[in-house]
Parts: sequence; structure tokens; C-alpha cells
Amino acid sequence: MLPILFSTDIISLGHYWKQWHRTSIWRLIPGAIIGIILASFILKDISNYHLKKVIGGIVCLFAVIEFFRVRILLWLGPDTADPEAVVQFKIWHGVIAGIVAGVFSTLAHMAGPIIIMYLLPQKLGNRTFVATTTILYFFINLTKIPVYFQLGLFNFELFIETILLLPFVAIGVQVGVYLNSRFSEQIFSRIVLIVLFVTGIYLLLV
Repeated sequence: MLPILFSTDIISLGHYWKQWHRTSIWRLIPGAIIGIILASFILKDISNYHLKKVIGGIVCLFAVIEFFRVRILLWLGPDTADPEAVVQFKIWHGVIAGIVAGVFSTLAHMAGPIIIMYLLPQKLGNRTFVATTTILYFFINLTKIPVYFQLGLFNFELFIETILLLPFVAIGVQVGVYLNSRFSEQIFSRIVLIVLFVTGIYLLLV
């Protein structure tokens, strides 16, 4: 999957260049690099089955809490429930999220749910959110390339298959850019949470 994912990142960057959230980038990327290095030592020994269950459980829990966050805050106290409230993360939150994202990405290409859990509560807006995830995925996948190469996970057939799929990747990116501009931030957030929850359920069942 890595060559396809990386080609998607490159194509997407052209649509979202310099629209990302710089603070989140500088907090997440150092942690992600650390996570990738740590995961490279256990890549061939970790159980893919148990890893999927852990990731699936975490993202399902987050999706449910985030989806009903306002109601939960209302239950805790009427004065705390502000649907427009933005979560202000500290530096160490971003570093830890980056480390976890780096580990999960190296082991199972599953950095997305962790990054979403960090970015979505900050209410960055549709384009900033996607631009930030795009540049983060680009750096994470770029860092993984020498790790995977060293472990002998690439072959010639894989690159030929990637080249053949590039036109479809480009079409998918273009469709995503078009849809991104058609939804409000609230609907966009709901869609992301639903996709995240469905992904978590899938990981728990497979």
C-alpha cells in the first residue's frame, strides 16, 4: 500500500499547498518520526490481528465520544456545552499523538484515525483539515520508504502495479477535492466521524 498512499499524498499536495495548520504539523511530525523508528524494530514480530483490534477499539470509542461531545458536556454541566468550542492541545499532546500515529502507520498504515482524533476537535475547517492531514501523511510515508526498503518489502511488480493505478488515484483525489468544497464544516466533521467509526468497526470484525 505504501507506494499508492505516497502517490496519493503527492497528487493531493498540489490542491492544498500551504493551507495546512502549521502548529499541528510541527507538533506531530517529530513524534511521528520517533514512532516510525520505534515500530521498525518490531514490524516483523507484531501481531497484525491484535493491532487491528486495539486501533479499532480506540477509534470507535473516540468517534462515539466526539459525535456526542455536546450532549456529554451538557450532562456534566450546562455551562460547559459549547458546540463551537475548540480543544486547545498542549505541545506534548501533539508529540504523543505523533508517536502513536507513527507506530500505527508503520505497522498497519493506520495513522489516519490517530491524526483525525488530534485534528478534528480543533475545528480547523474543511480545507485546513485535509491540507494538514495530507502534508502529515506525506512526511510520514516518506519517512517509511527507507524503512520498508531496508526490510525488503518492495519489489518490481509492486511498482508496476502502482504505476497502473495512478490514473485512478488522480481521479479519486479530484473527486475528494470537489466534495470537500461542497460540505459545511459541521457536515464534514460528521462524515469524518462516521467514516472513522465504520473503519473502527471493520477493524474489530476482520
